[in-house]
Amino acid sequence: MGGTERDYVKEAFDTNWISPLGPNVVGFEASLESYLGGKHHVAALSSGTAALHLALIQLGVTHGDEVICQSMTFSASANPIVYQGATPVFVDSEPVTWNICPIHLETAIKDRIAKGKKPKAIVAVHLYGMPFLADDIMAVANKYDIPVVEDSAEALGSTYKGQPCGTFGDIAILSFNGNKIITTSGGGALVSKDASVKDKTYFLLPRRVMMHHTINIAK
Repeated sequence: MGGTERDYVKEAFDTNWISPLGPNVVGFEASLESYLGGKHHVAALSSGTAALHLALIQLGVTHGDEVICQSMTFSASANPIVYQGATPVFVDSEPVTWNICPIHLETAIKDRIAKGKKPKAIVAVHLYGMPFLADDIMAVANKYDIPVVEDSAEALGSTYKGQPCGTFGDIAILSFNGNKIITTSGGGALVSKDASVKDKTYFLLPRRVMMHHTINIAK
């Protein structure tokens, strides 16, 4: 902890923001959007896993679908796939970054398409803050028109060729769990270039919509 946490907790009580939301959360989202370059929209959530789950929902992943997932990662990268009734197809790592291999990825995509099961999405992970080979992975994904969920749970602050991690995929996720680079003890965020994805995230969380609108009206 940085030393000012008690002050902010006291402020939350003094201003009667006892719910999980409030001006600090909205300010946190705005700070993240600015840090990521000002071209992305951030929705703060209860966890990185929740962000992954909501990303897959918005990409239309449902029962019977298949989603490619990096094999060397924490289980939370794959769990939301199963939550949606879909099947994870694990792809092995390449030896430089230890993240998803673009060659194996394309092999897996070709195999699944040949069997009539084109993957609905790709979950690629920046494991331990090490960026995956974003240029190569995105090139393969774009070639086969498959959206990428960029699991940047452990990589806030990392960059790939000068571009911040969390800004490559169709949707990206962040985590602020206690073992992450920046921590709120728990929590996560969904990141998208499309403002409608952030709005849909709020739609899927009715209490958040109400609180967000209340804060804006107060401003």
